[in-house]
Amino acid sequence: MTSADGSAGDPAVADADFDRLVALVRTLLDVPTALVSLVGPDEQVFPGAVGLPLPWQVLRRTPLSHSFCQYVRQSAQPLVVGDARQVEVLADNGAVGDLGVIAYCGVPLLGPDGEVVGAVCAIDGRPREWTDTDIAVLTQIAGLAASELRLRAATRDADAARRAAEQAGEQNRLLLRFAETLADAVTLPDVAAAVTAAATEVLGTVRSYLGLVDPRTRRLHLVPPAARPGDETPAWPSLPLGTDHPPTAALATGRAVLLPDAATTLARFPAAASAAGGPAPFEASAHLPLPVAGDLPGTLSLVWDTPRAFTPTEEGLVLALARYTAQAVARAVLLAEQESVATTLQRALLGELPAPPGLELAARYLPSSAGAQVGGDWWDAFEDSAGATVLVIGDVTGHDVRAAATMGQLRSMLRGFAYESGEPPAHAVDRLDAAVAGLRVGALATAVVARVDPGDDGGRVLSWSNAGHPPPLLRSPDGTVEVLASTPDLLVGLDPARPRATHSTRLAPGSTVLLYSDGLVERRRTDLDSGIARLAEALAGDDAGSLDDLLDRLLAGVPGSTDDDVALLAVRVSPVP
Repeated sequence: MTSADGSAGDPAVADADFDRLVALVRTLLDVPTALVSLVGPDEQVFPGAVGLPLPWQVLRRTPLSHSFCQYVRQSAQPLVVGDARQVEVLADNGAVGDLGVIAYCGVPLLGPDGEVVGAVCAIDGRPREWTDTDIAVLTQIAGLAASELRLRAATRDADAARRAAEQAGEQNRLLLRFAETLADAVTLPDVAAAVTAAATEVLGTVRSYLGLVDPRTRRLHLVPPAARPGDETPAWPSLPLGTDHPPTAALATGRAVLLPDAATTLARFPAAASAAGGPAPFEASAHLPLPVAGDLPGTLSLVWDTPRAFTPTEEGLVLALARYTAQAVARAVLLAEQESVATTLQRALLGELPAPPGLELAARYLPSSAGAQVGGDWWDAFEDSAGATVLVIGDVTGHDVRAAATMGQLRSMLRGFAYESGEPPAHAVDRLDAAVAGLRVGALATAVVARVDPGDDGGRVLSWSNAGHPPPLLRSPDGTVEVLASTPDLLVGLDPARPRATHSTRLAPGSTVLLYSDGLVERRRTDLDSGIARLAEALAGDDAGSLDDLLDRLLAGVPGSTDDDVALLAVRVSPVP
């Protein structure tokens, strides 16, 4: 049996991360039950489960006599069933009577080694026709769940190595130092910097180079850490695969290349002198392949400025550093993949921008650096039934999968309410407030809902309602920026009985309106008003390029590690010819 952390054992306990994923499935597919199922020889267990009848929701396990997911694991293909009672092999399955499974849609869940270990599934208690979109959503969620399993397995391996190092003497103390230094590296540049620090402290190297293979160009790119005073240009900044150099030799053979001095290096690899532009600017060096999941994605090169005889102990330390570096590289790649899948899911929830005549629109979404890389910020833009352009920016409390699920609900409801033509934006927010209370969504959110209607002389009229959100900014054609400040109404979800106001202003041709979430302007130790003032100043400096260029410029000032999501939506009235 494979558990939720990728290890053998008994995983039949609720797992908060997988529970959040299946809650997202239930919201997006509108089903009563959703599961992350791990299938073993005799039973299936549910680290993620929502909507199962008692006692199964508490037990988090069933025998295979009650399992549809076993067929997904056996076939390694999605299983789509509209009515299980009409399928001979499923009609007598215990899940139909005991768990109320009538309609079932499940996709394979891959374990850390790439094998199918279970399924992510959606279940309905009545017949249902599943769509391609339903299968696509489940496939995306299964990708997130698989990334979590692989990440936990990689973390487990690192933890096991760290515990083993703690049980030995001086050599293991040094190995522990390697593990500790690399444990917090979450990106490839982090890994390059961490391995340099570890090798310098423990092995006395003067430089270290992390080499990564680019499969498109079939070149090994050696990426040194950030330059320091006195550092020289690396001897091998980039090498085609198959050339006769120490790093590519290590990559080709899968074995360490240990060179005690410069003379030995140039005798064995004459091309190293031409690559360096003369004699090798170092003495001893070690070039180590980095095996990750059976592949060889790169090398680690360590350089000393004095000759060195590699004793068995030193060789063991060098090889251990390569293993830790390989684990760190694998972890960084997994984190990048997980962020990519999650961000793709978030962007799928956001949708596409319309292209109304006479208006230019652009939008951006930047996830926070914490959590699951998805969150509650959103933008929306569409044309209502009368042809007016509706703009929405919103922020659900939180920046995790649960917030993203709630955001999807609010966005869909608000879009439906605002589509009705001729109504002021405040009416749509009122209806959303009433729906949140009546349906017991349990959400708190800020939002600005705006409409752009035709005006005089080629201009437009902007009307908006603000539910506790940072105010929009209006840039006039002459470059002045106005903060469309008004007394904001209450957040959505607080008091549906409180009336809301609609405000309006004229938009001259060439005007730009910017809607944004607080992640763009709010930082630790600075207040919101100061952040808005800085944003207004940046907007005033717009060079009349495209809106996409403008948003990229505004986001360029956002730190690479943010505590909150950032959403941006801008509209520009086309100048009169």
